[in-house]
Amino acid sequence: MKLKKMVAWSLAAVMVTSSFIGSSAEESNETTQEDPIEVSVAIWNAEDGLNDPEDPIYKKLVEKTGVKLVPQNITWDDAGQKIQLWATNGQLPDIFVGDYVGTSFFTNWVDQGVIRALPENLDEYPNLKEYLKMEKAQAVKKDGKFYMIPRQTYGDITYSVQDRNVVYRWDLAQKAGVTKEPETYDEFRDMIKKIIEADPENKNISGMTQALPKLIDGFIYPYGGILTQKWVEKDGQFMPSYFAGDMQAAMQLARDMYQEGTIEKDIALAKLDTSKEKFLQGQNAAMVFAGSGPSWLYHEIGKDYEQLYGRKFYDDIKIAKLYPCADGNKYYFVDTESWSETYISSAVDDEKMAAICKLFDYLYSEEGRRLMFCGIEGEDYDLVDGKPVMKEGVVLGDKYTFKNPSSSIASLAIWDPASWDMESPSANPQEYRDLDVQRHQDAVENGTLPKYYDEVKYLSTPKKDTFVYETSDDLLQIMMGTDPVDEMIEDLMQKYEKKGLSEMLEEVNAAAKDAGIEIE
Repeated sequence: MKLKKMVAWSLAAVMVTSSFIGSSAEESNETTQEDPIEVSVAIWNAEDGLNDPEDPIYKKLVEKTGVKLVPQNITWDDAGQKIQLWATNGQLPDIFVGDYVGTSFFTNWVDQGVIRALPENLDEYPNLKEYLKMEKAQAVKKDGKFYMIPRQTYGDITYSVQDRNVVYRWDLAQKAGVTKEPETYDEFRDMIKKIIEADPENKNISGMTQALPKLIDGFIYPYGGILTQKWVEKDGQFMPSYFAGDMQAAMQLARDMYQEGTIEKDIALAKLDTSKEKFLQGQNAAMVFAGSGPSWLYHEIGKDYEQLYGRKFYDDIKIAKLYPCADGNKYYFVDTESWSETYISSAVDDEKMAAICKLFDYLYSEEGRRLMFCGIEGEDYDLVDGKPVMKEGVVLGDKYTFKNPSSSIASLAIWDPASWDMESPSANPQEYRDLDVQRHQDAVENGTLPKYYDEVKYLSTPKKDTFVYETSDDLLQIMMGTDPVDEMIEDLMQKYEKKGLSEMLEEVNAAAKDAGIEIE
């Protein structure tokens, strides 16, 4: 295995090399300010990455930008509730992250003056200006202004298959008499049943859990051809895929799995730490997880598993393949090339806004990206022919507090490209990164990606902005319910009709026509 990796920085079309202005722009990021400007930030587990002010990567970031980051901590379990509360009571941090585009929160925050737009003239920040040419940023401008900065996740949409994966205990399956990896939903269910019945480790093992609430959606809804994050065309009109797909098939699958125990009874109560611990201790046969691909498993669970049991986690688990869905196609979870966004509080004054823009301009520069994902030049990597080559044995997550794997602070501007760019540095063993490649290849070669219309998803209309449908809550309610699935779906659709589903669709389709968006 090669320990030195040449890092490719072609982060999709919006991140082309020509967009980075050159050495003069890099030099302009040097700060002459003696006292850095404090900028409070809410991003997942920020405190874990910012608790050492002397951390070399963080110190260099402060030196280059003149910004001192102060965490206003959120976790994966409480982020949504905290940010919504802070937005209501005026306690938002200066910058915060979340997945709010396409929701009523985003529109309301703009209308109510909760968040602040970026300056209209971004000429002083050429890297930030170039980055904001991406489709998502342009599509959600309000009155010609940017009210958020997308956080790029992947090189293209097919890599979002990495965001929802099911990991299962293959070692226990073999002990239960399973000799072949499941190739269908039914075979998967049969395997889980056999593991539960055999209970090879005598731990009263349960069925599948999830690492976080709502992740089970990414396993269940594709069975009905539903892309919960997308708008599609059906019967000549645009509509959310949730209402266009085979809801009956998906909900019935969930109900059947829940009743037979292949989905555990307590799945609605799942939290990251407890779910990980239960799976680590062998109390669940499988788990749905999110993250930047299967390689995410190594730091999140794998290292602890190996320390606990003295054997390789990689050898004991498998990642569920893409299974044929109700109509025979292999649909998979699809999100976006830029999951989540960065927002700026309206309480930020002009001086702090300039500091924030300078910070992001640096993070979108060649030098800034190297600092975030390669570390210190000369210490962690060398430039060879203008590209960074990592030094052997360097593990940034172990070496620097700022790169603590539990914290997302280093990915404030963009997500670490290591899950999809195999030339980018990673602390994960190569066999785990190979799983990332296999997962993506499965989607590209065997998966089905329906036509979707993000330009409709990002449209803002009065009824669309206020129409809320809770795909996760609906799934749990019907999955755990006792009335027939078809009757519960009928009641559900009547509820949405009363909330104005048909009127909303009519309004959106009229707006799409006015905007020149056509069905392909």
